[in-house]
Amino acid sequence: MRLLHCLPALFALLSPLAQAELLDDIWERGSLRIALEDNNPPYSYQENGKLTGFDVELARAVAAELNVDADFVVEDDARMREGLQSGRYDIALEQLAAPQQEQGQEVLEFSEPYAFPLAETSGENGVAQPMAIAFQKGNPAFRDSLNRALIKLRGDGKLGVMSARWLGKDLSQPPAAALR
Repeated sequence: MRLLHCLPALFALLSPLAQAELLDDIWERGSLRIALEDNNPPYSYQENGKLTGFDVELARAVAAELNVDADFVVEDDARMREGLQSGRYDIALEQLAAPQQEQGQEVLEFSEPYAFPLAETSGENGVAQPMAIAFQKGNPAFRDSLNRALIKLRGDGKLGVMSARWLGKDLSQPPAAALR
């Protein structure tokens, strides 16, 4: 009889372990669903009927690091946050602002920064806003895998090469690191 009283507590402890993880869904599907705009050069735009740009190349490289295909979803900037929250896509490569609060809770999470734009793309307070990949909050294994992929791309120089090719200079390092 005592066991029956303990079952609710046991289920409460195990429920986070039973929660589906985004990374498992991505691997099962075999693709990373990536939202981006198609009219935001040099980040993402259509050229001869094909998506191209810095964000497109970055997304393909991240998907390759995760051993899945890149599946692009062209979306309006205004709908990206809602699309991430609803699970229509896994990540958004768009210059989304810092996490929004909804009833006191952050609804999105962001990767480690992958680019550090300088003054030409500074935020409201005059400080450069690092670029990061937005995804649905509550996916720690995905966050860790995404960050490892970005760290690897930075470490082997691929991120710097992409940045220089599309943005005119290597913006893959924080400004302080770039000055050393």
